[in-house]
Amino acid sequence: MEQTFSQPYKHYFWKRFFLFFIPLMVVGILSEPMIIQNPFEELEDYGAFVLFLGIYMIVLGGWAAFMTSMMWNVRHIRRRSK
Repeated sequence: MEQTFSQPYKHYFWKRFFLFFIPLMVVGILSEPMIIQNPFEELEDYGAFVLFLGIYMIVLGGWAAFMTSMMWNVRHIRRRSK
């Protein structure tokens, strides 16, 4: 019971991951006052900027990966039902 698909998961994932990640990152950064309104007067301000940027990249990257995986699963379910 072998199924062949036009695109393997890895290719599908990386092709679509950035389509979700970049818009999520832009919206996330533009809506975060700790990143946008940071005065950069002291060393702690730079550290806070890097910390928040890193947290946003990890969390929004996780959301983008989750949405991409769910799209792959929906695609598989539709192909199996045909």
